[in-house]
Amino acid sequence: MSKLREYLEKHPSETQRILGIDYEQLIELIINAENLSESHKKQQESQKTRLIKPGSGRPPKLTIADQILLTLVYLHNLPTFQMLGVQFDIGESTANYIFHRWVKVLRELLPA
Repeated sequence: MSKLREYLEKHPSETQRILGIDYEQLIELIINAENLSESHKKQQESQKTRLIKPGSGRPPKLTIADQILLTLVYLHNLPTFQMLGVQFDIGESTANYIFHRWVKVLRELLPA
């Protein structure tokens, strides 16, 4: 769990200042985004021809909730990916990959 997520859990009233949405909205957004991402993943897996069994590979460094939080921090504050990497203890390119992966899901979940 990232330090930012720990802070938001201890101080839910600060969520509006940091992310621009309420804590309840954040929790609901995380749940809906996880469900939508899982349905996309199942659909992709059903179309794949696997050579390697599923579940192999390195586990992600950030939880799904932290990945969504990273995306929301970027959208609200527009820091560099280097700063996001430092804040979430990941690499700059990983922060970039996570943002671009989740912004597609959030765009589908929350159309303009």
